[in-house]
Amino acid sequence: MTQSLKQLAIDVGNSRIKFVILQTDLPVQDCRQLPLVEHAVSTAIEEPVPWDQIRNWFGNQPLEQCQSVVAGSNPRGIKKVVSDWALAPLPSPLEVFNTEDFPLVIEVDEPRKVGIDRLLNAVAANSLRHKNQGAIIVDTGTATTVDVVSPGGHFVGGSILPGFELSAKSLHDYTALLPLIPVADLRQEEPVVLGKHTTNAIRSGLFWGQLGAVRELIHQFQNHSLFHSSQESPLVLLTGGGSSLLAPHLDELVRFEPLLTLQGLAIVAQKISGIR
Repeated sequence: MTQSLKQLAIDVGNSRIKFVILQTDLPVQDCRQLPLVEHAVSTAIEEPVPWDQIRNWFGNQPLEQCQSVVAGSNPRGIKKVVSDWALAPLPSPLEVFNTEDFPLVIEVDEPRKVGIDRLLNAVAANSLRHKNQGAIIVDTGTATTVDVVSPGGHFVGGSILPGFELSAKSLHDYTALLPLIPVADLRQEEPVVLGKHTTNAIRSGLFWGQLGAVRELIHQFQNHSLFHSSQESPLVLLTGGGSSLLAPHLDELVRFEPLLTLQGLAIVAQKISGIR
């Protein structure tokens, strides 16, 4: 008999917290399907948690068919969310810290130092790629990461570079005269390539420079010897806060999955709990 599992997955970052309600039909019939995103909201780290809104998302779902899970790169932010939990009559959250429990082989020099978001992305990628197909995952946030999953499904490393916001802040903080360009400016209209004044020149560098770097890293990884023996090109996934800016220019290269990290977190929670 099929039943529905609703999960509240929370990703606590350095500046924002993402809350997502996901639904999975159990037992899982298709292992290459991600949990379905039903609702999502993001708040600044200092803002109150929208518990009333989240409770409404669960509706009349029986508590025994609900699960909550929290993870992220900001331990203080996670502590804040957990300490506020009494405000939400929801199942106590599963706190995910130990990546050794992940259904993922991590083949890097220091596995415990890999950012948890990168590994959650890899877990989700393993639910989407074909057998013996690798994956390349672009995640644009404070930093941009471009990571690789081998054709055997192992996380094997990748590249890290500054994201839009970090690049803009660095230009402002470490120069005397350059203004700070809010990332929101890049969302209003596509930056011109040839900037005729300083602000537009910065916008051009931030946007087209980030896009060029991501394109080149995808190209380099696609041609890596890791994939030479594979009969199928690696699956390329695009996710993260800045992904919607890049997606229109990469649509011929990538599959757009803006909440991949949280879907990976939901899969990990299911595995740890013995649900999936």
